[in-house]
Amino acid sequence: MDFSRLRNGEIVAAISGLALFIFMFFHWFGGGIEISTGGTQDVPGIGEIPSEPSVEETGVSGWDALQDFSGFLIALAAVSGVTLGTLAAAGQRINLPFQRGVGTLVLGKLAVLLILWRMLANPGDLEIGIFLGLIAAAGIAIGAWMALREDGFEPLLKVPGGRTKVASASAPAATPT
Repeated sequence: MDFSRLRNGEIVAAISGLALFIFMFFHWFGGGIEISTGGTQDVPGIGEIPSEPSVEETGVSGWDALQDFSGFLIALAAVSGVTLGTLAAAGQRINLPFQRGVGTLVLGKLAVLLILWRMLANPGDLEIGIFLGLIAAAGIAIGAWMALREDGFEPLLKVPGGRTKVASASAPAATPT
């Protein structure tokens, strides 16, 4: 892998994808406080004695909170951001009918919308992890958009005969009739 091949957008998308993956282990939603009464302990020679109650703060991580299809899409956005940077560093392309980074841009935007939806659905018990996840998802989308801008756009031109083709640098622009 040659990391000098990476452009700014691919770096941003890859780091944001890795960050989103890590932030999914953080608490996204608070679960409140769990109090156990303790019960009793059997001590040899003494008998049963009461044990002390315990107080434990519970929370729900991004992985636990997103066990449905939306969680899969958010995790896929994280993988897509890392993959965009990895493929660029390796100098590889996936044979798709669109530019490298379009899928990452779509998944990043979708992850942002899904996280915002989760935030609006549970406004009272939000933890820091969901905010960090939102920032990382936005970073994936922004990084993919930057990568697409750095790639340049190849506009479609009208060609006589009704078919369109991608404009090349050496081909003259078609004139409308």
